[in-house]
Amino acid sequence: MPHHSTTIHLNCESVDIIREGYEDARQGKVSRRPLIEMTIPSSLDPTISPAGSHVALLFTQYTPYSLSNGKTWSEETKEEYAKTVFSTIEQYAPGFQNQIIGYEVLPPPDLERIFGLTGGNIFHGAMSLDQLYMTRPTALFSGPRSPVGGLYLCGSGAHPGGGVMGAPGYIAARAVLADRR
Repeated sequence: MPHHSTTIHLNCESVDIIREGYEDARQGKVSRRPLIEMTIPSSLDPTISPAGSHVALLFTQYTPYSLSNGKTWSEETKEEYAKTVFSTIEQYAPGFQNQIIGYEVLPPPDLERIFGLTGGNIFHGAMSLDQLYMTRPTALFSGPRSPVGGLYLCGSGAHPGGGVMGAPGYIAARAVLADRR
């Protein structure tokens, strides 16, 4: 189905739902209604899953790095969070939970430990107004060229930021080509 080949957003129907998730995270709480971004890459490449099955990748916004009340991201906490996320998806797609044959939960501390993402932030820093456009990565220098000659920034920390399907890399490549002329 065509809509399965795009990003599917759940729990973002209103500003109130988004605000609730954000406020939960600010307080170190796992959201009761997490904002979920789901992709189904096997809808475009069926070779990455067994016949008749799919791979779903889930990204949740506003997942706190540090939990309140002395809690940590233990296996038990990860399992509880997975159940919350899966039951949320179940509300949109009945039968989803019964189809799951395996999963892995990577909260922000795991993203930091495994991939070196500071604070577990996949966008290499805040995507706030003071970190966008001509101020990404900083107001002192923006764009792909860094203060180090020949070093170009092409990741989520560069303009226009993460989640923009390769745009920072494209912009950096164009700068490299322009500088070689």
